[in-house]
Amino acid sequence: MIRFLLLAAALAVLAACRTAPAPPKEVSAASLVDRAGDSIETAVEVPADAPGGIQFENGWIFDRYGKFRRTAGGTGTANDRRCDVVKIELPNGDAQSVYFDITENWKHWSPPRQ
Repeated sequence: MIRFLLLAAALAVLAACRTAPAPPKEVSAASLVDRAGDSIETAVEVPADAPGGIQFENGWIFDRYGKFRRTAGGTGTANDRRCDVVKIELPNGDAQSVYFDITENWKHWSPPRQ
């Protein structure tokens, strides 16, 4: 019985001496913001097999921002990538530019058959 009490006391002392885990590394709030589509560098990739790239873009914008209106758009190249930029207006009047990397989708595009 005494051995059992000594063993229990020793285990309690060992458990109490255990080092605490390291505190989590601090992360700035700005680094937690999702920047997908905010610039050419963070452009949303349109999959090669996305049917009608514009449908994919509209769906992505709607899922991210909700109701919107396209006000302008264009296609260009940067860093050997083909990109679409879509300018939208949100119901509260805020204007946003959303960037899409359409490189892979563009390679598989063909004009609609008439």
